[in-house]
Amino acid sequence: MPIDTLVDRALAIRASLLDGRDTDAVRVFNGQCDGLAGLVVEKLAGVCVVQMHEDRLTWPEDRVRLLAEEFHRRLGTRAVYRKVFVRDRGHVPPDVAALHKDSQPWIGQPVEPELAVREHGLRFLIHPYAGFSVGLFLEHRDNRRRVRELAAGRRVLNAFSYTGGFSVAAAAGGATLVASVDLSKRYLEWSKRNFAANSLDLGPHRFYCSDILAFYRRAHRQGHRYDLIVLDPPTFSRQPHTKPEKRGRESFAGTARRVLRTKDSRPLFLHGNRVFELAKQIDALVGGALGLLDPGGTILLATNDRGLDRERLEGALRQADASRRCTIVDHPPLPVDFAGDPDYAKTLIARFD
Repeated sequence: MPIDTLVDRALAIRASLLDGRDTDAVRVFNGQCDGLAGLVVEKLAGVCVVQMHEDRLTWPEDRVRLLAEEFHRRLGTRAVYRKVFVRDRGHVPPDVAALHKDSQPWIGQPVEPELAVREHGLRFLIHPYAGFSVGLFLEHRDNRRRVRELAAGRRVLNAFSYTGGFSVAAAAGGATLVASVDLSKRYLEWSKRNFAANSLDLGPHRFYCSDILAFYRRAHRQGHRYDLIVLDPPTFSRQPHTKPEKRGRESFAGTARRVLRTKDSRPLFLHGNRVFELAKQIDALVGGALGLLDPGGTILLATNDRGLDRERLEGALRQADASRRCTIVDHPPLPVDFAGDPDYAKTLIARFD
């Protein structure tokens, strides 16, 4: 298919997003859904970021560049940055790692290392050339709005908080407390900058550098309770080995290695091999969250793990505690710029008595 036709069709599908004044972060090309497997293009304010997935992309690089130049021209962006997604992201070649941190763009002129994008009126800071991800997952655009709408007067826990997108949405929606939990101090500091970008007071909110299951245990001992919990875990992550840290009010990072067991007695070693694998830990993840959720509370569970279907996710929610009735409130669809691939990411919203 000619490049002009591909671009025309992709932009027409997203016309309502691209014409909006309160959102300027849009996935303008989504792989096979838009006619070319292995290629993703996102417009982030005045920048385009092109993702080339080497295990699926069949076009040569020079032809991909022509398509990127057409998006650059049509969207009026300042720069296009290229990211090469290698098959094994645990072993990234040095030249690819250097590419992802190069301020010199593929097309256009260099931009600042940190830029603000708009999403439903909120501002989020992104890094166009600081690794594989820019700091904001666009498939959760509407989920962040849902959390904002649900948050008024509630105590919110954002597990796997990353750069704090859901946390900012909850605080902007009037949450009385937002607890953000992530293993990365860098991402927690990034979250705080996102709060500042939206003029949100950090005073009532908390940031915990912790493994989530270790956080559950300590929060339970300390009597912390929540009304809304967001679970958006990675499919798989290998946690870095770090020296134990002093335990302060806002850090659980020094927790000793513990062993939990799922319903089928599989051991979960958390701080020894430091591996998180969602398919194996989904029940412990949901069960621990439910142990901190007050009656009438809500859990938003989301994943982009294609190996976990909606039935498995719903089963994890319904079976977490037989003594509490679970009502599935919603199965939110993906935003329009991700339409055509319903298994790309799945979300369930559940209320518990």
